Amino acid sequence: MSTDRSSFVREGVSAGLIGATAIAVWFGILDAFAGNLLGTPRMLGASLATLFSSNASPNAATSFVLYTVFHFAMFVGIGLLFAWVVSVAERTPSAMIGFIGLFVIFEVGWVGWTTVLAQGFGDLTWLQVFIANLIGAAAMGYYMYRQHPALPSRVRQVLVTAE
Repeated sequence: MSTDRSSFVREGVSAGLIGATAIAVWFGILDAFAGNLLGTPRMLGASLATLFSSNASPNAATSFVLYTVFHFAMFVGIGLLFAWVVSVAERTPSAMIGFIGLFVIFEVGWVGWTTVLAQGFGDLTWLQVFIANLIGAAAMGYYMYRQHPALPSRVRQVLVTAE
């Protein structure tokens, strides 16, 4: 395995774990204030279980574990995608501009989708999810910035020369 590939995988997995953890902490704080510790992952895990069986009603521990594994696995995938984009942007800084545009479009779509889904998710609101996504993205972005501190100035240079 080459050094570039191993650092790409390490950065992607690390970024994903950081983002997933940041979001889990956010919802942990919200759940604690609501007096329902771990309520969000249990509720989302129970909802996720219905994808596999329409009459599924797992216990609280199973729901929590199911959603936690799903949540962290999805974020590791997102982290790997982010690390790939950053590695491409190291060679072609304008790729980061396209990624930022896609990220904004995704967030707007996700807020809309969450608004539709929130009707079945109890007290979970689109605003809580939006803030969670911002927290996760900021945590992952800060980690990647620390790994590639010169990239923002290279992207900025592409923007300046494009004017």
